[in-house]
Amino acid sequence: MASKRLKKDIVIPAGTVFENVVGMNVEYGNGNYECTIGLTKDSAGSLVYGIGPGDKLLDEWFENCD
Repeated sequence: MASKRLKKDIVIPAGTVFENVVGMNVEYGNGNYECTIGLTKDSAGSLVYGIGPGDKLLDEWFENCD
């Protein structure tokens, strides 16, 4: 499965709650893509998007990486 490149900015609004996941192990199936982003020089975050192949807006938001 090819990686996906985001084509638009995503804004995470203030007030978004980030849950504590210490000790949590999550396995994602097909159609889910994960990206690690740097928040500061000493911290990072991870975003996971579940992309339905039939979503009409898929090509508007994501493109395949070569």
